Amino acid sequence: MNELFGALKPLGLLETVAGMQHPATLAELAVSVGVPKPTMHRWLGSLESAGLLQRTPDGRRYELAARAQNLAFSILTNKPAGAIRHEILRRIVQDVGEACNLTILDGTEVAYLDRVESKWPLRITFQQGSRVPAYCSASGKLFLALMQPAKRDLVLNEMTFERLTENTVTEKPALLTELAEIRRDGYALDREEFLSGLVCLAVPIFQQKGRSRACVAALAIQAPVTRLSHADILTKLPVLQDAAKALATTLSYDTESN
Repeated sequence: MNELFGALKPLGLLETVAGMQHPATLAELAVSVGVPKPTMHRWLGSLESAGLLQRTPDGRRYELAARAQNLAFSILTNKPAGAIRHEILRRIVQDVGEACNLTILDGTEVAYLDRVESKWPLRITFQQGSRVPAYCSASGKLFLALMQPAKRDLVLNEMTFERLTENTVTEKPALLTELAEIRRDGYALDREEFLSGLVCLAVPIFQQKGRSRACVAALAIQAPVTRLSHADILTKLPVLQDAAKALATTLSYDTESN
């Protein structure tokens, strides 16, 4: 039993890394977890070998690797609270009449945890697990805006910017200006940047992590611009913000049930 307990200790380190607002050094993690540096070095090596952690390009800091992100995705989609979250999305669709989705950031892309379609014959369909570029989607820009600058710079440096529509922003200075506005306003818009004719509004879902709160997911609605203009979609903001608070409690439920 003691051997099993000791083997599980490094896994708790994943939660610490996930909760930090920037890629952390070995020294930072050792202080945060309260273990000697040699012990932390051993744990980090084990998790890195398992593909759960990876080093930043400078080799000095650690962040979650793709395998850990995929594991988190699977946990969120299969937890008991997933049914509650889906019902919240269904009610949003009833209220606003347009498709609604719940997303997380996975590397440089936004991944769909769940989605409920509208009943309109004219609609653009995405599936659970679909992925879209972060730089030209409402949810993705929201995640980028609410990151710590150091982590955002790392993510942006890994992106390949492609002009998907005439509205896609591919210049980094212009994108950073918009991200500052999103951080100030607390919501993000996709103004036909990913697909021509499609508009989207996204709001953050926060979870308390230590003394700070982090944006762990995003809630968004999508609609053809022929039904909701850029101005009209903003009238749905209060509905989304209320639902985001309700969804945050379901994520807390998942954490408490572990």
